[in-house]
Amino acid sequence: MVRWLRILMAVSLAMMLSMGSALAAKPVVYLQPICTYDNSINNIHLDEADRRQLDSMIKAKLHKMASDDDLPYELREITSVGHHSSDEHLVEEDKIFLYPTVMVSASIDTANNNTMDTAYTSTVIAGISLVFCMPEENLDINRVGSEGNTVSLRLLGIVPMAEAETIGIPTYDSQKNVWRNLRKEPISHEEKERKVVSMVRQMLKEDISFSNIRSNLRDDKAKLGMETYQVVNVGMTSQIAQDMFPGREAEELKFLVGYCYTAAYQKKTKRVVYPPAVGSNALTDKMVDAAYKISLDSINGRVDVAMSNPKHPIKLNISGMASDTVESGDDIYTFLHKVWLAKSPVEGEEKAELSRLSERTVKLPPGTSTDYDDKMIYSALLMGLAQELGSQKS
Repeated sequence: MVRWLRILMAVSLAMMLSMGSALAAKPVVYLQPICTYDNSINNIHLDEADRRQLDSMIKAKLHKMASDDDLPYELREITSVGHHSSDEHLVEEDKIFLYPTVMVSASIDTANNNTMDTAYTSTVIAGISLVFCMPEENLDINRVGSEGNTVSLRLLGIVPMAEAETIGIPTYDSQKNVWRNLRKEPISHEEKERKVVSMVRQMLKEDISFSNIRSNLRDDKAKLGMETYQVVNVGMTSQIAQDMFPGREAEELKFLVGYCYTAAYQKKTKRVVYPPAVGSNALTDKMVDAAYKISLDSINGRVDVAMSNPKHPIKLNISGMASDTVESGDDIYTFLHKVWLAKSPVEGEEKAELSRLSERTVKLPPGTSTDYDDKMIYSALLMGLAQELGSQKS
């Protein structure tokens, strides 16, 4: 009897060790060179030096996380040559690829005029997404060659990051009656590029969570029926907004609002959130058979990433804009701008609509005046409010 108990215990221990080993095994993810998402929003062109710098920064961050055992997957790196070499096993259907992608590199440029000086500013927006995908079942690997033929991939999930900063905000010295830090020339393209790189470096210093796609990475077949979320529409019912942002300007603002919301919402919920399907971009132009495709530009050629309609669509609405000027005596003026942004459906204890206020107080001596660029102020307010709306407690 004792002998059989010992045998049974030994077998059970072996099974437990085997199960533990299986659970500990991490899926393999192949890191690709950096891509860019080409759309009308991205008016800051990143040259090859910028791309290489961003590529190195992202790789360094991921390899550091791997060495610290902070990744839910085993990271392997694919070079620009290796992906399109004769090693066709790299594009077999059970492989998982990670494409770091520049989703947003844009600026909103303004000239704030007054009777004393003209101040130029530029609000720079940077958005990076870590895009995880698998080859489609119908992928013809014979079409993948050094010429850069399109690779068709299926989206498993993204980890989006977004940040915005304004270059050239002046301050008024009331004691000496002068403006400080005035930028009297338009912000150069080179300075905007440097700001994008700096902002990405700062974003990468933060904690990056992959919990939203952990289960999808372990499922080798990763069915399209997974729980997915996506901003599918950004409305603009505010009449002031409609008048101020006509045509393409409205579509670009909607995409920026949708992406800022997406980054904050994914960070809060850890869910699989698709890139926003709003605005004048390639995503909305390529909706076919209840599925979306976005095209990414990589050093290895174009990459098409497919995704099904989200199970949980999210709608945003720019529901209000307002401005006012308040005079408080002694030539002191306060300029007020306010925006409202709504979301549906509402989850849990979320508020359906939030607002954000901007106040700028200046002293204007008699005979002087100032003229702020309302578009820039409203755009910056909306992007910040979109992040607040996406990160609120549910």
